[in-house]
Amino acid sequence: MGKPETPERVEAPSRRHERRRRQPYLLRYLRPQTAVALVLWRIEAHSALPLALLMVATLGRWPGALVMGSIMAAFSAVFLFLLGDDPVLEDLRAWSERRRMGRAMSWLGERDDAVGRARRIVAVVPSIFFLGPFWRAIAYRFFGMKPALAYPLSVGASYPHSLLWTGLVLGGVWEWLILPLARDVLWPLVDGLISLLGRLA
Repeated sequence: MGKPETPERVEAPSRRHERRRRQPYLLRYLRPQTAVALVLWRIEAHSALPLALLMVATLGRWPGALVMGSIMAAFSAVFLFLLGDDPVLEDLRAWSERRRMGRAMSWLGERDDAVGRARRIVAVVPSIFFLGPFWRAIAYRFFGMKPALAYPLSVGASYPHSLLWTGLVLGGVWEWLILPLARDVLWPLVDGLISLLGRLA
């Protein structure tokens, strides 16, 4: 008799099937311009936290936040440029329907009456403080913002966003937790290890 299939053996083909099911969608529907934006989004998303920590550690809390804001402002401009064509908007709607954030953006932009405009106006302030450059660009495209408004708003929003999350939050964690822990615990430990190695040598 053969071995009974374990849940792991059952789930692995299912995950492979899911990847194969999604791949034709990406290859068929996403234009190169949209694909470049998605690649840059993953780079920005994975590098934002370590880069912000590096800025705070090397430049200081608030100067680091301003430099980080400038980097995110550049990302904002690039995303708006890549996602600015009307055909790309069709890609974004199809792609974002698979994500909760995208469905929320689509819901905010679907109505063109007074209620829809009021929703979008109210959503602008949260978009500044809680959305990164990529999702902010998608939100403003779904909102139907003209480039003359979307560019200065999204690029400029990078600075208050960075002052909040890099300067206030991450800078506070660095100054009140990470730096004291390193100074009081890690540095003495490293110094003791170096002294021990020196005596053994």
